[in-house]
Amino acid sequence: MNNQKLAQSIVENLGGENNITNLTNCITRLRIDLKSRNNVDLEAIKQLEGVLSVIDQGTIQIVLGPGKVTKVANAIHESTTIDVDVEDENDDSEFDMTSDTKAAYKAKQTSMFQQLFRHIGNIFVPIVPGLVASGLMLGIANLITNLANPDAGILDPAVLESDWFMLLQAIGNLLFGSLGVFVGINTAREFGGTMVLGGIAGLLIYAPVLGDIGSLSLFGLDLKLSSGLGGLLGVIVAAYLFAQIEKFIRKRMIDSLDLVLTPLITVMIGSIVTIVVIQPLAGLLMDGITWFLVDVMLQAGGIIGGYVLAATFLPLVTVGMHQGLIPVHLELIDQFGSTTLLPILAMAGGGQVGAMIAIYIKAKNKRLKNTVASVLPVGFLGIGEPLIYGVSLPLGRPFITACLGAGFGGAFLSLFEVGAITVGPSGAVLIPLIADNKYLLYIIGLVISYIGGFVLTYLFGYKEEMVHKLYGENTDETEKADADEPEQQAEIYISSPLSGELRPLNELDDEVFAKEAVGKGIAIYPSEGKLYAPANGKVTTVFPTGHAIGLTTDSGVEILLHIGLDTVDIKENVFELNVSKDEEVDTGQLLCTFDMDAITNKGFDLTSPIVITNSDAYETINPVSQKHIEAGNRLLTVK
Repeated sequence: MNNQKLAQSIVENLGGENNITNLTNCITRLRIDLKSRNNVDLEAIKQLEGVLSVIDQGTIQIVLGPGKVTKVANAIHESTTIDVDVEDENDDSEFDMTSDTKAAYKAKQTSMFQQLFRHIGNIFVPIVPGLVASGLMLGIANLITNLANPDAGILDPAVLESDWFMLLQAIGNLLFGSLGVFVGINTAREFGGTMVLGGIAGLLIYAPVLGDIGSLSLFGLDLKLSSGLGGLLGVIVAAYLFAQIEKFIRKRMIDSLDLVLTPLITVMIGSIVTIVVIQPLAGLLMDGITWFLVDVMLQAGGIIGGYVLAATFLPLVTVGMHQGLIPVHLELIDQFGSTTLLPILAMAGGGQVGAMIAIYIKAKNKRLKNTVASVLPVGFLGIGEPLIYGVSLPLGRPFITACLGAGFGGAFLSLFEVGAITVGPSGAVLIPLIADNKYLLYIIGLVISYIGGFVLTYLFGYKEEMVHKLYGENTDETEKADADEPEQQAEIYISSPLSGELRPLNELDDEVFAKEAVGKGIAIYPSEGKLYAPANGKVTTVFPTGHAIGLTTDSGVEILLHIGLDTVDIKENVFELNVSKDEEVDTGQLLCTFDMDAITNKGFDLTSPIVITNSDAYETINPVSQKHIEAGNRLLTVK
């Protein structure tokens, strides 16, 4: 089916062009809003040749794959009166071929442990482009150094003394020399502190004066000081401490002295605690992590350790825990000049590539083959999410065989101590960043992981009936059985954005909320002044006062989070927002902090309604039955 016919069939099965109110062309899919569902046939669209998947989460998403989606969108625009919008290409979610699979996994990541790794990711991910650029520049400098070696005889050794070469090295080292500052700034931003104070925390950890002093007697303790003690983990903890001290003091400081005394007290107290407590403990912890991963798993464990690390890495990725290894990589680079851990873990993506090739060869289903063909190229470049969430994880068994196959590549690299000079990319993109000219060894390891993932998946990881898991297709027998069953709407779970005591809406003094004029829901009298995102979604409304936030979840539930009653009338700054309008948020992400004492002292009721404003779109909205709830626990079931 050509693109013109596919475009025509999509429009017809969506009820015609007059039924389409909005159509957005994303990187991999069409996003469509409709006036009515009466004449819509999504099952027919799923069966169209060229359609990879159809996701119905309020907005209809028709997944066509990179490149093809633009051609079909253009065909729709040319043959109808529908205006086609182009969504921002920086939306990371568009790398996912099946975002509902990824969203389902992310929705489960609500524990404190998983939120910790999400925070670490938010701190380091914005720095990764700079790390890649700096690493590549150092890689170029290293290549020139090797070519200028007298034994190589390719470049004149005098080039190493040239101004431009020294400038190249200096620029490449800029970020690595001041990494603690950037990590401190991002940590402060992540936890609601002043960014410059977070930067000071980072500077403190790496201050050269600590090495000059050497030892210090403080509070009866004999402290051994050294620059960099505690590493980037120490920076994160110190910057977090600075943020908490700052917020604690600011709430209690009179306005006229806030600008002067709050940052002064923050830095003084924070610096003392950092030097006395955080640096020694963080140093011990980093030494322990490095000892376990390098000395135990790689050096003592040898090929078995390398196999286990590569084979178990992708399960960590699916729950977001892989971000916690970034400071470990950077600490290894700081200590040894390269991280031998990163190339081994990069083999995990190679196993996925091999599995995709096996599935492509064995699969008879054209739609599955098209999906694999769409995601495979980016897999070679080290972008694994489309492969994981689009194919292997929904199918199940190929994900396991890909991980097991990747272990062979990790085992091979562990024999030769192949390292990388920076973090960020993987796959083929990591080749220029391999240390000590061990490029060929890394490539061999990558090929071994391709082969391992391919062989195990081809022999044990794929059966044609698995396609039904991915697309929800039914055999004739199951279609007949399903026809006898009424269609069941999936339940949607909304987490609690607050910790506190639950109260029914009808008990509130505010008539609008009590009579459910805004929508159905529940109220919470908070025990802590922190408001978290109750689901993955997008911030649609942020009131200037900060007392209320509107959020639309990925599944289309519209939620109003209202802190207190009538708190719009508070003129003082008692709410501190951590998000802005149109920002994408994850479950458990901090949205706002608020001063509970200040609100109650002004005579306002802190009871906070949590309301589903599009309640009419759902049959039932049921709150949990307990009296007390913790933030992140299930609060509402929407069906």
